[in-house]
Amino acid sequence: MPLTDLIRYFNSTDTAGDSTLYGDGAGAAAWHDGLRLRSLFQPIVDIESGQVVGHQAFLAASRDDGAAITAEEAYAACQTAEAVVQFDRLCRTLHALNFLAQRRHAGGYLQLSVHPRHLLAVPARHGLVFEAVLKRCGLAPDDLVLELASGPLLDDQRLADAVNNYRARGYRIALTGDGEHPELFAVDIIKRPLGALSEIGQDCPAKIHVSDISQAGEFAQARQLGARLGQGRLFGEARAACVSTHSLR
Repeated sequence: MPLTDLIRYFNSTDTAGDSTLYGDGAGAAAWHDGLRLRSLFQPIVDIESGQVVGHQAFLAASRDDGAAITAEEAYAACQTAEAVVQFDRLCRTLHALNFLAQRRHAGGYLQLSVHPRHLLAVPARHGLVFEAVLKRCGLAPDDLVLELASGPLLDDQRLADAVNNYRARGYRIALTGDGEHPELFAVDIIKRPLGALSEIGQDCPAKIHVSDISQAGEFAQARQLGARLGQGRLFGEARAACVSTHSLR
């Protein structure tokens, strides 16, 4: 389905009526409660081959006057559990549309964060609504990696339930945050800064994703420590355009 038709469809299904997706060049952007929202993508690299294998999406938000705000500031403006669920889905829908618009040239998988407040607000059947969004975009759960954060907002049981529900629907899961013993959650990927790799057990079966590689020495260190995936300024800043998976970085 053409991007313009997808935008029209998603706008027609917005029952809250406080969000609008619209065309922005070859991609999409959104208005939500006085904020302008866009997508940025940072490449994720296979450390062994140096090849781009996916992209992580980030939210770029600005006010009516053009002043940029952080993603966390945008989420903090959501006053209710229902509001944060709607906003989080809007952001992921926006990222999926922009990834879809250039996927033919980029390839690889899309990594999306799920906000902890979303997980608190949705007690069960995680991923059901978003799966319908993906189908409209011609994407499947196995085209995505959903990034969940451990930490003070989520207890271990709530996080484990979310992981199990998402994985049952075919999503791959990356775990980030500052929780202890990440290997206990049976996720596909554990994402950590280079300096925190010692927190991960040696027998962990998940792929290790280093989040902050900015120079060649850190790349070599991550490889020596057994990391499989890398992200950071060494491979490229977050930009509107994805990098082709055919590129060797």
